[in-house]
Amino acid sequence: MKTNRYMLRALALTLCLLSALAAGACGETAAPPLPEYPADAFVTTAWWAPYEISEESFMLYKEAGLNTVTFVNHSRAATTATLSQTRYYLGSDLTMETLEMCRKTGLKAAIAEGGWYSPYETDTPFSEYDLYGDYEDLIIGIHITDEPSAEQMRESCSPERIADFKSVYSVPYMINLHPVTAAGGATGTLSYAEYLQTYEECVLQNFPDAPFVSVDFYPYHTEQYAEMDRQWVSCYEQVSALIAKYDAEANFYIQTAEGNEFTTGLTEDDIRWQVYMALCFGGTQLSYYCYAVPGSDYNAGEDCVTDPMYSACLLDQNNQPTHLYGFVREINAEIQAFAPAFKAYSFTRCMPVCVQTYGDENFKPELYAMNTLPDFSDRRYVSDVANKGNCLVGCFDREEDEAYMLVNYGYPDETDPIEVTVTLKGGATHLAVYGGEGFTGAPEVLAGRGGRVTLTVDPGEGKFIVPLS
Repeated sequence: MKTNRYMLRALALTLCLLSALAAGACGETAAPPLPEYPADAFVTTAWWAPYEISEESFMLYKEAGLNTVTFVNHSRAATTATLSQTRYYLGSDLTMETLEMCRKTGLKAAIAEGGWYSPYETDTPFSEYDLYGDYEDLIIGIHITDEPSAEQMRESCSPERIADFKSVYSVPYMINLHPVTAAGGATGTLSYAEYLQTYEECVLQNFPDAPFVSVDFYPYHTEQYAEMDRQWVSCYEQVSALIAKYDAEANFYIQTAEGNEFTTGLTEDDIRWQVYMALCFGGTQLSYYCYAVPGSDYNAGEDCVTDPMYSACLLDQNNQPTHLYGFVREINAEIQAFAPAFKAYSFTRCMPVCVQTYGDENFKPELYAMNTLPDFSDRRYVSDVANKGNCLVGCFDREEDEAYMLVNYGYPDETDPIEVTVTLKGGATHLAVYGGEGFTGAPEVLAGRGGRVTLTVDPGEGKFIVPLS
């Protein structure tokens, strides 16, 4: 028996030695351990909150992978007498009822001062409606106004208002910005760069402990708006500079509405691409536009919306889940599976690695025109990213290491998979790959060959990669 035992041990040692020699011949080393990340999650919410303030309605919302309710929905008919029951503003009955339902169903809340639309704005000081003490565990921020002009932004951010807000709340002072495509007068006759500078001065410099940036840009329009969609990258690049400078929480709106000014027939890949684009430019919060269908009125007795604005959102006009609901549920599960890894890092910048030849059928002028050029000279573990198509590379950092988001850029139905080659440096030998369609939580670990790792990124997809050393 001893002889057999010694023979087995010798055989095992021989196999280990042969494996090690084979790995060495291929330029492989054993994979370093994966980083450990604290539990965290993306904020996922949606414009146009559920009509019915009921446990069943809110659980349907939650089952789509949405974890925060944005307090906006003004399709319910209102009179002066019923305003408090039909509109979201600080202190309204509808606000209080919804907060209680959020608590009951385990949802967070982004409440509204009342300034989504001017008829519901109030001059009542924030300190007069102190909801924070009772709902501090739920409230992640307060929406102040949507797409203000520069002048409106200054009015919303007067020293008196900000001081009053800070006397009660320590959460973000949420203002959603105009996209770069806004009509000239919308930004107060300023350039978009000057408009963003106004936001920086009015909001970000006044809230250094709770920096927040939000913008909406919807890329799937009817043909008459197609040229406008090319400005998507420009908008995100300019806004993301503020995200990086202030290490801000960043909210990006994701189009999940069909009809009217938007195209019909959104696919799961169309929505997934928008989500990964947002993450590549530093997004930490996603707002799907829309959840319920906006309309001129809501008929509670028949549970339907009158004069629906869109043909489909996550729900239809009868408040039933659509194909879009299923898409968002799948995508939210996918991204939350790597949220702890992603949110451990701070966004630095986003760079294009793209076709450079004008006239090439894959040439994308919006990528070629980006101000941030591909430069890895200051990166610790990656010296180059290359591909033969069009890729956006988001760069992320923390003290211990660094990470990247790779996004296959192009409308999914017009784009092929791309092979992306990452050249490692600084002692990095492997890549941990998170995300992509169907991701469930366990990263794929890819070994470098000759200091390079190649991975495939499908249309409408992103991959979050962490170099391992």
